[in-house]
Amino acid sequence: GKVALIYMGVDLEDDIPAEYTVKIKGKFDIMGRLKEDLDEDEIKEVLISLKDKVDAIAISGYASVRNSDHEKVVKAIADEVLNVPVICAHQLTSALGFQHRTVTAVLNGKLIPIIDDLMRSTKKVLKERDIDCPIMIVKGDGTLMTEEMAKARPVETILSGPAASVIGGLALTGEKDGLVVDMGGTTTDIADVIEGSVRIKKEGANVGGWFTRVQAAEISTFGIGGD
Repeated sequence: GKVALIYMGVDLEDDIPAEYTVKIKGKFDIMGRLKEDLDEDEIKEVLISLKDKVDAIAISGYASVRNSDHEKVVKAIADEVLNVPVICAHQLTSALGFQHRTVTAVLNGKLIPIIDDLMRSTKKVLKERDIDCPIMIVKGDGTLMTEEMAKARPVETILSGPAASVIGGLALTGEKDGLVVDMGGTTTDIADVIEGSVRIKKEGANVGGWFTRVQAAEISTFGIGGD
């Protein structure tokens, strides 16, 4: 999907995978102390200019994990002005690192239309087969989340397929240590399981060359598969 990034506080260090990138007034220091107020008229002007141009809005402020007030204000205005999903960076991760947190928010916005289509298709198939049950989605760290959470935070499903294979391998074999190898149509994914768990990447998952702040299982992926 097409995403517009609205950010504040400091300049971005590198490129961002957003269709539109706008810096606005407003800043906190690294401790979350106010340094510059938001300009609500400026925010409304920017949002109006983005009408009918994007599928989602990503909002990221420097040090928002210490003070998220500015992100929340911009989101509230965006919810009034635009009829698209609005994502705040502080909602996705509590880790420091403005650049990576911003990338995570933008990627999350880009995935929302895809996860929405997936959910609609899944519900249609379940209805056709008279299956009445809740839908649960695997996260990249192997845990589960609800349909509602997946729609708001689809970026957390990154690498969920290999993570599900690890969980399934442990359940089927009853083993606590070993290698889980998942060969699909295009890739082979390998995970090292120790004492019943796989290590989580603390630095976050790498998605198409973009470093994120998404927690995911530490899995090695190779471009060779059954096809």
